[in-house]
Amino acid sequence: MVERVKTPLLACLACAVALCVLVVLAYGFGPFERADAAMIVQLSVAPESHSLRLADGVAQLADPLPLMAMLAAVCALALGLGRRHEALAAVAVVAGANLTTQVLKVVLSHPRYQPYAGYREPWENAFPSGHATAAASIAVALMLAAPRGLRPLAVAAGLVFAGAVGIAVVALEWHYPSDVLGGFLVAAGWGFAALAGLRLTRPGDPSPSAQASSRFAISTK
Repeated sequence: MVERVKTPLLACLACAVALCVLVVLAYGFGPFERADAAMIVQLSVAPESHSLRLADGVAQLADPLPLMAMLAAVCALALGLGRRHEALAAVAVVAGANLTTQVLKVVLSHPRYQPYAGYREPWENAFPSGHATAAASIAVALMLAAPRGLRPLAVAAGLVFAGAVGIAVVALEWHYPSDVLGGFLVAAGWGFAALAGLRLTRPGDPSPSAQASSRFAISTK
């Protein structure tokens, strides 16, 4: 049990360390800052274009109201499958990750003007991205709620959704790529913490060998 809990806790710590390193790079390391600005210029879309409308529609999927609707659907899925602990974990991840990001936005609010970005410079409280955090947190919640048989599909859907939102907010010039990565790290950290909590509060699924032994014992009775 200790090993099963230690692994996700170490992963959570790794996310926190990576986030701290990212802050240092994004706020104080020239080459990284210039690369960040170059990416936003390369990915930005033309005003009034079809691409801009598409990016805006994708980004709005991570607004509070759609986020709550998706969280309700994830919880309904988990509860319908008898996975009450996973439903609670999903709520904890979404609430915790998004609250953490809002706090970090206030703490880390600071202009990051890069001449290369020009008028495309995002707001001073753009790090971490709230939209990226929201999208990644609901993706993690879905992964936690899904049963083992559906988990690969849940992982794929979550990665596509979070990735699409992350690209959209950069294309809209709302965020630097580092803001998006920061949001992903916040959500991932909470996801690993929730996984540790699930492993601590309920026993893990029996291993395949243990299941086979159990079936053999029953068949020989």
